[in-house]
Amino acid sequence: MYYFKKLVNILIISGVLFGANSSFRGYSKDQIISKKIPLAFSNMILSQYDILTSQINPQRGSYLIIAPDGVVNYLGDFVSFKKSQGFDVYLRSLSESGGNPVEIKNTIYNVLMTDPMLEYVLLIGDVDGFAEFPSFYYGPENDVTDQEYTHLLGDDVVPDVFIGRLSIDSLSELAVIMSKTIQYARNPLAYDQNWLDRGLIVAGNYANTYPIPITPKWTSYWLRDELLNYGFNEVDTVFYPPLQQGAPYIIPAINEGVGIVNYRGWGDANGWHYPEFHVDDVNDLNNGWLTPVFFSYVCNSNDFANNVDPCLAEAIIRGGTPTVPKGGVAFIGPSDLHTSTKYNNVINAYMYDAMLNYNIVELGPAMQAGQSGLVKEFPAQSGPGEAQEFYANVYNILGDPSLQVYLDTPDEFNFNIQPIYSSERFLDFSVTSSNGDPVPQTVISIMNNGDILSKGNTDLDGRYITTLEFEDLTDIDIYANKSGFVQGHANVVIGDNSSILTLSNIDISTLSGNQLFTLSETVNMALTLKNESNTGTDAIQTELVFMGNVLPNLFPIEIPSISPNSSVILPPITFTCYGTNVGESVIGKIQDSDGFTLFTFAIEAEKPVFGIDFIDSGVPSSILNPELLITNYSGGFYDGINISLTPISEGASVSSNGSSNLTNSFVPFESTTHQTGYDVSLENVAYGKILWTNNNYNQAIFGFDRRPTELFKQDMYNKDGTPKYKASRTALDVPSEKEGITSKSASLRIL
Repeated sequence: MYYFKKLVNILIISGVLFGANSSFRGYSKDQIISKKIPLAFSNMILSQYDILTSQINPQRGSYLIIAPDGVVNYLGDFVSFKKSQGFDVYLRSLSESGGNPVEIKNTIYNVLMTDPMLEYVLLIGDVDGFAEFPSFYYGPENDVTDQEYTHLLGDDVVPDVFIGRLSIDSLSELAVIMSKTIQYARNPLAYDQNWLDRGLIVAGNYANTYPIPITPKWTSYWLRDELLNYGFNEVDTVFYPPLQQGAPYIIPAINEGVGIVNYRGWGDANGWHYPEFHVDDVNDLNNGWLTPVFFSYVCNSNDFANNVDPCLAEAIIRGGTPTVPKGGVAFIGPSDLHTSTKYNNVINAYMYDAMLNYNIVELGPAMQAGQSGLVKEFPAQSGPGEAQEFYANVYNILGDPSLQVYLDTPDEFNFNIQPIYSSERFLDFSVTSSNGDPVPQTVISIMNNGDILSKGNTDLDGRYITTLEFEDLTDIDIYANKSGFVQGHANVVIGDNSSILTLSNIDISTLSGNQLFTLSETVNMALTLKNESNTGTDAIQTELVFMGNVLPNLFPIEIPSISPNSSVILPPITFTCYGTNVGESVIGKIQDSDGFTLFTFAIEAEKPVFGIDFIDSGVPSSILNPELLITNYSGGFYDGINISLTPISEGASVSSNGSSNLTNSFVPFESTTHQTGYDVSLENVAYGKILWTNNNYNQAIFGFDRRPTELFKQDMYNKDGTPKYKASRTALDVPSEKEGITSKSASLRIL
C-alpha cells in the first residue's frame, strides 16, 4: 500500500475572460491537468477550463525567432538574453523557414508540433527593403497582419502562440530595438528611479461626420483613474478638445519619463491627429533609456506595410541609436484604417483590466485579453469578417511579444545562495524581494556561456534546488524573472572542496517507465561516482540519507576503491517517496561514518493532482451527507486515505456521522465516488446568490457576491492523521429558483 504523507499546497486564482466556446490548442481538461503548460497561456487556460491553479503546471517554455539570413548572425546577444529569461530559443533563418507566409506558418506549426511548450514567435524584418520578411493580409482592405501566423490549430482566431515583429530597415535599427528591450528588462531604473510609476494618456473626441464620439475621452478618464488607484504617482493627460497641437505637450511628458503612453482618438499611419503627434515628432523626443510601451487604440497607427514608412509604430520602436535611444520599447495598435470607436474602447479597457487586475502583463497575452473583451461585450459579432475575427487580426505587436510591462516601479531581487562545489554540482538558493519576503513562482534560468544548464520555478518559499550537469566550469550565472521585478542576476563561483571523487550521474528508473517518478511509486536509483585524480582511492563506509518523506530514508553504502580517472556505479537502492522537500524535488545526502557530508543531490518528482466534485445538491436549512467524485490525474496509486470535511466559517457546520474512519483508494487516471463520513448542516442560505472563491492557500474561501464569507473546506488525510491533500474550488452556486445547476468542481449547490 502507498501513503502520501506530505501536505500538497493549493493556490487558487481567478481568470480573466479569453473567449467563449474556445479551448487551448484543442486540448481537453484531462489533457491539461497535471501536465506542463506554457506559462504565457496559464491565465487563458484557467479562464477556459474548470481547473484549479494547483491542477496545472505552468513553466517557461520556448521562443522561436525567424529572421532574414543576413540578420541571423547579429542575434547572439538577444538569443542569450531570451535564454536568461528561461526560454529555450529556436533561431531559424528565412531560407530555412520558407519564402512566403504560408511556408513560414507551416514552419511555426512544425515547431509547435515538435515542442508543445512553444509560447512566442518573433519575426524580424519589414515587409520590404533591407530585411524583407513577408506577412499576411486580412479583409477587403488588405490589412497587414502577423496574427494569421498564430492560428495554427482549429478554426478559431484564438492564438496558439503569441507573436511580435521587429520591423527594421537596417542593422542599426535592429541594434536599437534589441538594446531597448534588454535594458528595459535588466536595468530600467539606471537613469531615473521613478519614471515607471508615471503615465501619459492622450485622447481626442473627433470625427469627420456627425455624431462626434465622446467615449475616447471617457475611456481615457477611466484609465487615468484606474492607474492612479493602482499606484501611479502621476498620470498626465493631453486631450482634444481643447488641444489641437499635441506635440508641444506630449514630447515633454515623454522626455520626463513615463512607463506607458495610451492613445484613443483619430489617426492613421502618420500618427495621431487629435491632438496631433506624428512620425516627424518622434525625432524631437529626447527620452533616452526611459522608453515606454505605447498602446495606440486608433486606426492604422501600426500599419507596418503602409506607404508611409516608417508608420508611427515603426518610428517609435526604431527611434534613436543603440547608445542614445528615444521613442518606445514596444507598440501595440491596429493596421486597419477604419476601426470603430466602440470596439477600440473595449479592447483598451479589457487589456488594462487584464494587466492591472489579473497581472497579465506580457504583451502577447495582454493584447489577446483585450481582444477577447469583444466576445463578452459583442457576442453577436462572431461571424466571418465581424468584430471578433476582425480585431483579432488587425491588432499587432511591434516589439518583443513576451515583454513584461512595468505598471509601477519594479522591485529588485535579493539572492541567498549556498556554496556550490564541483564534486557534487548541487545548487541551492532562494530569492527574496527588497523587503525580505520570499518570491514564489520566480522563473529561474541557470546559465554558462550562453547555454541553459537548468531552469524552473521557485517554490512557495522562493527556493530553488537542482543538481547541475557540467564539467570543467568555474562559474555559473543565475537569472531570476518575475512580473513586477527587474531581472535579477548573480554570478556564482564554483568551489573546489578538494574532493577527488565526484557524483557524476544519478540514474532513476521506475516500473511505469516515466521520466519523473510519482509520489508513492517505487523508485530504483543508482549513483555513479568518478575518481578525478591520478591515484586510486580507498574504500569508504557511508550512508545515503533522504531528508524526510521517503521510506526507507537511510541506506548503508560502501563506496569501493576506485582506480585513477575511473568511475563506479554504486549498488542500486529502492525506495518510495511520499513528499518533496523543495518545490518538486527531494534532497538526498551521502555522509561518511563521522556524519560529514560528501555529496548532496536533488531528484525531481511528479506530485499528485486530484479533481474533486460534489455529487450532491444542497438545500438551505437542511442536512446533507455529501458524496465526492474524485479524479486522480497522476500515475500514482494511493491507498488508505481518509477524507475530512471541515467548516472554516459561518454558513455551514460539519459533524461526523460515525463513519469518518472510512479509508479510500485512488487508482491512477481514474474517477471514483467516495463517501465523506460527515453530515453537513446548511443554514438558511438565500437563493439567488453565488458564492465565490477568494485567493488563498489550503482552504476554500467562499464569499457572497464576491465578499469573502468563508464556508467550508475539504481535506484528505492518511490513516495516521497526517494531511494528504487539500482541495477547494471556485464557486458555490445558489440558483434563483430550485432548478438544478451543473455542479462546479468541489462546490456544493444550494437548491
